[in-house]
Order: sequence, then structure tokens, then C-alpha cells
Amino acid sequence: MGDIEIPAPEGRKDEKQIGIIIAVIAVLMAIVGSLGNNAADDMIVGEVKSSNGYAWYQAKRQREYLNDLELRRIEIDLLDSPSPTRKAALEAFAAQLRAKNLEYRPENEEIRATAERDAAAAKVSGDRNDAFGHAEILLQASVVLCSLTLLTSHRGFLYTGLVIALAGILLAGRAWFLQPTQGVQPSTTAGASVPAATQPTPVR
Repeated sequence: MGDIEIPAPEGRKDEKQIGIIIAVIAVLMAIVGSLGNNAADDMIVGEVKSSNGYAWYQAKRQREYLNDLELRRIEIDLLDSPSPTRKAALEAFAAQLRAKNLEYRPENEEIRATAERDAAAAKVSGDRNDAFGHAEILLQASVVLCSLTLLTSHRGFLYTGLVIALAGILLAGRAWFLQPTQGVQPSTTAGASVPAATQPTPVR
């Protein structure tokens, strides 16, 4: 009698297979959730860097504008025929301001371009976060449907859950391959527009 093996019921084998499927989907769901959290962190970092970049760009533009105002004031002072010493000092100061403005322009363009790249990266990270979030919801629904198979023994829930899980995996895969070049393109034209909040405010 000790050598006789009692075969496991067929239903028990099916339950084990479904349990393994549910465990695999749950692992994938955890991975997708982690990727979504990382994308959210990247989005926040990119937005902060972009905001700081635009603020720095605005500050330097303001400084350049103030230098231009000072140059105009010097031009007016020179019309009053100042003494040779004062005239030489004014002209030297004007030359310094012009040289400084020439330094500001390429620096400003580089700062603006970097800020736009950061904004583009933040947008893509936001898109990835949304896609990973939707994929996680699909995987959660898949786990629920596969679990219903264990309760009802109706394999229609299992097949539906597997289809939904596949959709979630495909959506997560698409999010993984999103690149910053698919987001907002940084403009390369000098003097391109900046978001309204970062436009230099004229001094009157």
C-alpha cells in the first residue's frame, strides 16, 4: 500500500499553473510600478532644472538690458562735451559694457538651449510616467481576472486576463523606448521665444 501514489486532481494542477501566472504578472506589475516612480522622479528633476535654467536666462537677459540702458545714458552724457578725462572714462566704461554684452549673448543662448532640453526631457519623463501608470493598472486588472479563474473555474477570466496583461506589457515596453527627441524640440533660432513667465521685463 505504501508504493501506491494517489494522482493529484486535474483541477489542482490547473490551480498551480494559474497561481504561477498570477505570480509572474505580479512581478511584472511591481517592475512597471518601479519604472513609473523613476520616470516621475526624472520628470520632477527635469522640470526643476528647466525652471532654474529659464530663471538664469531671464536674469542674464535683464542684465544685458540694463547694460544697454547704461550705454544709452553714456551716449547722452558724451553729447554734453565732457572734459577729456571724463570723456575717456565714459568711453572706457562703455567699451567694458559692450564687451560684457558680447559675452552674455552666446552664454544666454547656451543657457536657453539647455533649459529647453531639460524641458523636453521632463515632458518625455512625464509621458513615460503616464504610460507606466496605465500599464500597471492593466496588470492589476489582469491579476484580478486571473484570480477569478481560481474562484469560478471559468477559464474565460484567465484568457481575458492574459490578453489584458499582454496589453499592459506592450504599453510598458513602448514607454521604455520613449526618447527625449520625441518631446518638445529645443529651438535653435537665435532670439527664439521664451515662455511668457521668463520673458525679460522692460525697465521703464
